[in-house]
Amino acid sequence: MSKKITFDSIHTTKKQQLLQEMMTRTCNEALKIESDSIKSDSCPICHSNKIKYFTEKYGFHLSRCSYCEQLFCNPMPSKSQLQYFYNSEMKDFENEFFIESFEERIPIFEKRIDVIKKFVPSGNLLDVGSAIGIFLTALTRQPNSYKLCSCDPSQSACSALKERIPDIELYPCMVEELEMPSHFDAITMWDTLEHVIDPLLVSKKINSLLKKDGYWFFSTPNTHSFEWLTAGEQHVQILPPGHINLFNPTSIKILLEQAGFSLIDTHTLNGTLDVSYIKKQLKISKVFNDNIGAYLRHHLNEQEFSDSFADFLVKTKTAGNIFVIAKKGEDR
Repeated sequence: MSKKITFDSIHTTKKQQLLQEMMTRTCNEALKIESDSIKSDSCPICHSNKIKYFTEKYGFHLSRCSYCEQLFCNPMPSKSQLQYFYNSEMKDFENEFFIESFEERIPIFEKRIDVIKKFVPSGNLLDVGSAIGIFLTALTRQPNSYKLCSCDPSQSACSALKERIPDIELYPCMVEELEMPSHFDAITMWDTLEHVIDPLLVSKKINSLLKKDGYWFFSTPNTHSFEWLTAGEQHVQILPPGHINLFNPTSIKILLEQAGFSLIDTHTLNGTLDVSYIKKQLKISKVFNDNIGAYLRHHLNEQEFSDSFADFLVKTKTAGNIFVIAKKGEDR
């Protein structure tokens, strides 16, 4: 039986206690940096002009598209603001809790690896945004027939990966900067797309790096999920200027079609994570209690119901993180 993944197991106590304080301090400094970004009057995914103000967090505003329901930072942070954010104490803090929860995060990828192997049993595999290499470590702990490659702009992350996986091929740059012909049978990208200012540009680049009939496997927060509908504006993953594009199945499908991909399937695999997050918030937030209803509030504390409901979220694809399987189109 797979290890149960819960909110507290992958989010350290220190992270939960200090996240808001660290984000507030870092974002206050980022907002002092002059920005030439202007507010958009259309959705970055479907280009509809039917967009509405959604919320403000840490001084950054988010809009929601009324057509595809994409959530996005509006205006987007400037490159200078992002450069400051990703080189601030916040990034060091993030790396620290990823290291502390490293082993607890390995099970997140076990079912994903099973799916990847079914579609691409061997070949060249590029992991984009590998960071400290949790996915790649999970992959090397299983028998596999891949030539492993990593693309990450962090020199320190690349050095750590090389120590952990000596045979890996490293590309220390942003994926948009990677200049090579179609080379990869599979490209993976875990919880990275929500950080990207121009998802279409990145998606087209991924397409160009794949061989004919190659596959792109990625995950990103799912705003059409039980936990998002319950949390609303208080969701813990509303983290601009880090999370600046937040997707759902509708906006993902539109993005993939524009970039020359066929959507093969989607999964939301970790229902226990959603249930544990909501149960935790019910104890401290009136908004969560108002949104969830008396029936669920009562029964989520019963273990049998809680486990069955987690399975229900997986089966109905309404858990909070969506795992996408896309195939390069024939005309690309």
